[in-house]
Amino acid sequence: MKETIYSSRASLHAPRAFLRQVREDARVVYHISGQLFVRNLKVQVRQSLLGYAWMLLPPLAVALVWVLLGRARVLNIESGPVPYPVFVLAGVFLWQGFVEALNCPLQQLSASKATLAKVRVPHEAFVAAGMGVVGFNCLVRLLVLLGAMLWAGVPFTSALALVPLGLAALLGLGLALGWLVALLGLLYADIPNALAVGLNLWFLVTPVVYVLPAQYGRLLSLNPVTPLLTTTRSWLLAGTVAPGPGFWLVAALTGLALGTNWLAYRLAQPHLIARF
Repeated sequence: MKETIYSSRASLHAPRAFLRQVREDARVVYHISGQLFVRNLKVQVRQSLLGYAWMLLPPLAVALVWVLLGRARVLNIESGPVPYPVFVLAGVFLWQGFVEALNCPLQQLSASKATLAKVRVPHEAFVAAGMGVVGFNCLVRLLVLLGAMLWAGVPFTSALALVPLGLAALLGLGLALGWLVALLGLLYADIPNALAVGLNLWFLVTPVVYVLPAQYGRLLSLNPVTPLLTTTRSWLLAGTVAPGPGFWLVAALTGLALGTNWLAYRLAQPHLIARF
């Protein structure tokens, strides 16, 4: 068995060796992540009475609460020409995908600590497998949403072809932040607890269940999730082809952050393994 020795010396002191290791890992990530993806889907069913239903029940419960609040006039929320239940369902499904992508690296790597500490396996394989499950969940929710749109009489337009682009940007943002969360969360146990609180607050300042108000629109648009979520929902429900303000800027920054945060995690990987 080949022995792997991790050193505290910074990886960039030997950039060629670092790039060679990244290239070698990239060759096996696809094969390993595919096997892990199938395993994760099976585990999702075997270890739960409701199985795949859990990918729908939490967002449906959240959507139902907000719909009931709207119908009871506890909240005066306008959704334009789109029926409010469909509007909320679309927003909650998109938000759920973002949250799952953000949580994916920390959840997958925390659950695989024992394996990663003993076996030389690319960490990216576990994250890629987890993101595969996230994508599968989003696809199922999207099919449910399309059924709800058909039932509510929301017309299907050509803008639906742009939805995968918006969904990819939203999941990419979650993954970019997830690499950073994983780096900190594997070092400090406080991070997962703080993340749960932060996501609840983040939900409230994101136009998931309400239309972006004109009075606070500029302030709420500083939230990077806002232009991605509102644009994708508009492609789904309104048929508007033009993306919302800030969409392309956030999408570009997401790509940059994805590479930067992954590199930060990769450089810190030997130190993280030492603490497993």
